[in-house]
Amino acid sequence: MNILFIHHRYHTNLFNWFRGFQENGHNVKLLVYKADEVNQPDLPHSDYLPPSKRSVKKMKKNPRTRGDGVDSFSPYYYPSFKSLYHYFKVERPDLVVIRPVFSRFGYMILLLALWFRSKIVFHSRIRIHRLYRLPKLLVFKIMMRLLNAHWMSPCKGDPEKYTLASKRLVYFPFLIEPKVELREYFKNEKVNILCVAKYFKSKNPKMMLEVFLKLRKQFEDIELTICGTGDPQGEYYLNMKKMVDNSEFQNDIKLLINQPLEAMSDLYKSNDVFVLPTRHDPASFTVLEAMAHGLMTITTTVDGASGYIEEGRNGFVFDPSKITNLENLMHDMISERNRIPERAEYSFHLVKQRHDPVKVTSEFLSICA
Repeated sequence: MNILFIHHRYHTNLFNWFRGFQENGHNVKLLVYKADEVNQPDLPHSDYLPPSKRSVKKMKKNPRTRGDGVDSFSPYYYPSFKSLYHYFKVERPDLVVIRPVFSRFGYMILLLALWFRSKIVFHSRIRIHRLYRLPKLLVFKIMMRLLNAHWMSPCKGDPEKYTLASKRLVYFPFLIEPKVELREYFKNEKVNILCVAKYFKSKNPKMMLEVFLKLRKQFEDIELTICGTGDPQGEYYLNMKKMVDNSEFQNDIKLLINQPLEAMSDLYKSNDVFVLPTRHDPASFTVLEAMAHGLMTITTTVDGASGYIEEGRNGFVFDPSKITNLENLMHDMISERNRIPERAEYSFHLVKQRHDPVKVTSEFLSICA
């Protein structure tokens, strides 16, 4: 089967989806909104079609940036219909996964998928198990039936509270291979805390730093590493660096910025607890990366990946609206540190059970293909 993904960029959360499809004997292609230089030896390079002249005019007229300070992949991007038609004619995809859905480019892809009789899957970061208003649900069911399409998301939602509203809603979690087993904990006889988040307000790593500075006054045997991408001269990062430099606990804190991808695995392995205090994250792949490296994992209620955590068993989920929520949670966790290895090992168990690339991609295709 030929599978085509339409995506903003070649994000790391796509890697193991693609590996799973390939190991199941399928061909995968990726058409991106913006040219990139991602080079994974075992995966296909992304394809990029230059924007049409009209698209270029719109992008110049409506410049915008994303909320985390990164240049957005403009909603005004779209290639010429002729070049896109030729692309489909050459690739002949059997299944097309479209993200984002509601854009001119998305509508062009949808039209061509119908023309070439490809199966259609819409992709967004909605929570699958949630309350859907009846009018929207009815429209959704009618449209999915007419298009013979499915709608997938890596965000589970709350299946204990909400039943699945439609069989055409498909939960397709992020996937990853287990990274380490039977690892050691409490390096240097300390509780080692890791936060991986962009140095920007919405990702909120400053909250973790503030909480640590408070807790360090009560606990001598804790250390914190914060790692993220961002501008080394940016106000947010420099403000955090100043907080560390002016602190009496600066020797217990590491601020890392723009680390190479290949260095991240060793970073995960050298820590015990992962914390993501994000205020905005449709679905964070770092949560699953931490679990795959055997870390107890903590994230927030706004993170779509919070569904990967079983409350109290491999980690916790907290409301980021109040800093005391994280402070109290971390205080209790450090006080009962003997449970950290047990919870961390359960993270590893969940990855093997629920996020296997070959198994889950096969199940996905049995529903959508």
